[in-house]
Amino acid sequence: MKRDKRIATPFAAIAGLAGLFVAFDRPARATPPDPIPGHSDNHSDTGLPPPEMRLQGIVTRALDDSIATWSRLMQPRASEIAAVSVRFVSRLGPDNCYGLYSGDGPAYCSGNQTVFVGTRTAQQLMAKFGSEAEAEAGITFLIGHEIGHHIQNLNGHFHALSRAIHSSPADGPEYVRRFELQADCLAGVWIHDSPAWAGSVQFRADLLAILSDIGDDKILAGKSQATLQRVGLHGTTEQRTRWFLRGAQSGDIEACDTFSVAQP
Repeated sequence: MKRDKRIATPFAAIAGLAGLFVAFDRPARATPPDPIPGHSDNHSDTGLPPPEMRLQGIVTRALDDSIATWSRLMQPRASEIAAVSVRFVSRLGPDNCYGLYSGDGPAYCSGNQTVFVGTRTAQQLMAKFGSEAEAEAGITFLIGHEIGHHIQNLNGHFHALSRAIHSSPADGPEYVRRFELQADCLAGVWIHDSPAWAGSVQFRADLLAILSDIGDDKILAGKSQATLQRVGLHGTTEQRTRWFLRGAQSGDIEACDTFSVAQP
C-alpha cells in the first residue's frame, strides 16, 4: 500500500484556465448546484438515448472503480475520497462552479467536489476516438484525470497553486501545466492498482493510443511555440504519456511530483 504523502510543492491551478477549477474561497463542503433536468448524478436514468446511456455507464464504472481504488491507497481519507460526485450536463455553465467556468468539460470543481461531464462534447470525443474500446479507454482516462484533481484538492494543492500564481502571475501557465501533468500521473497510479483495468494489456494499448491524440501539440497543431506555452496547459503528447506511464508503472503517488524536475 502506498503512503498518503502530501506533495509539498507550492504549485497548482488557475481558475477558468483549460477546464481547471479553483474555487479559492468556497467551503470544501459547498452544496453542489442543482442538477440539469434530464441528467443525473452518477447513475443512468431510464429513457436516455443509447449514446448517453453508454457514456453514463462508462463514467459510472470509472468513478466507482477510482473511488474504491483510491480509498484503498489512502485508507485514512476514504470518506473524503468518496465525497466526489459526477454530474452530467449538456454544457458547463457559470452556475456549475460558482461562476468560475463555462465550457465543455469534463472538469473538476474543487469547491463542490464535483466532476462535470458535458455530454455533447463527451459523445463527440467518443466518436473521434474511433473504436468502442478506444472510446471507453478515452473517457475512462479523462475521468481518472479529473479524479486526480480531486486527490490534489484533498492534499491542499489547489490552494497552494492559487498562492503561487498570486505571487508570480507570469508563471501561471507553467504552474498549471505541471499541475495537469500531475493529474495524468495520478490517473496512472489509479490504473496501476485498479481491479478492473490493472491487468488489461489491451486497455493500456487503447489508452496510449488516445493519449497520442490529446496532447497540446496535437490539439494546437500549427500554432506558434509562444502560443503553445501560453495556452497549451495540459502538456504535449510526450509529456502526458510519460507522466501517465510514470504513475501506471510505479503505482506511487510520490512519483507524481511534476514540480521537482527542471523540465516536466
